[in-house]
Amino acid sequence: MEDYKFTVMWKDEEMVDVELYDRRKKVRIKKHQNIFPSNPFYGGEVTVERVYRFLESRCMDRNRPCLLAYLEGLGLEEYNPYEIVKITHGVMWEDFNWIRFPGEEIVWKDVKLRD
Repeated sequence: MEDYKFTVMWKDEEMVDVELYDRRKKVRIKKHQNIFPSNPFYGGEVTVERVYRFLESRCMDRNRPCLLAYLEGLGLEEYNPYEIVKITHGVMWEDFNWIRFPGEEIVWKDVKLRD
């Protein structure tokens, strides 16, 4: 079972590195900037559950009637927020947060939906 690693970005600014390790039962974070609302892990304890809620918040709601067609369009067979954001980078219309994964050299202009 692979670890989950990613960096939460605000446009081109790194906010926080996140790693779920030990069979994804523990979380390790490194905050680069602790700014609200740019850093979704700004305050309080960062738990594995909180990380999963964040990932899911960057995805289409699992109860949407068109979910199966959406997953098919992404090439996925099941609803897995981590796998979804690996494809979509968790980009949303409402804010400027997105997710970059190890080895990627993309920037905000590569993923943004709006200016």
